Amino acid sequence: MEVLIADDHSIVRSGLRHMVEELGDDVTVTEANTFWQTLAHCKATVPDMIIIDLNMPGLEDHDVLQPLVRLVEPTPVVIFSMEERPEIMRAILARGVRAYIPKSTDQTLITPILRLIAAGGSYIPRILAMPPPAATASDDTEWNLASEAIEALTRRQREVLDLLAQGLPNMDIGKRMDLNLSTVKTHVTGVLKALGVENRTQAVLAYRHFLQRNG
Repeated sequence: MEVLIADDHSIVRSGLRHMVEELGDDVTVTEANTFWQTLAHCKATVPDMIIIDLNMPGLEDHDVLQPLVRLVEPTPVVIFSMEERPEIMRAILARGVRAYIPKSTDQTLITPILRLIAAGGSYIPRILAMPPPAATASDDTEWNLASEAIEALTRRQREVLDLLAQGLPNMDIGKRMDLNLSTVKTHVTGVLKALGVENRTQAVLAYRHFLQRNG
């Protein structure tokens, strides 16, 4: 399993390396200190996981993340950043990254989070269960449409969405619900289509907002 750590601070890369190596004896770590190096490496060899900082040379425009996500699919892209403004985290997650880990996260939790992601799960900070503090009318309309779509889900789809929101990968969802993997994938695809979203992360964001609004 190859994990690419991209951060322009060597001390951060060193700390992450130790936590990543705890994932298993077969883990190899590759490092990059610019986004351009990250992209060049991924074009040559796609790693099994990418952990990348937001504030590094070449990432001044966060829109470049989406092409990277598409290039390496289904490899998970994980953001590890000091940026903790909810509106920025939401915008980044909407670009298709699998997880957003604030650098303020307790270090004892980071390896378990990475283990969950490696197994096919996702991670979204709990603060993102809160709605944007100053949503526009357009934003509010989108949230209302998402809420209506969630309410229209079948019982099975709602159960699957709830487990997705817990960060569980498809295999663990299947075990919880006593379903085979192909059936779980069908339900996940149905949920994404019903909610009009492109990925699991966007579905979870919409669901968490729905739960917050509906108590």
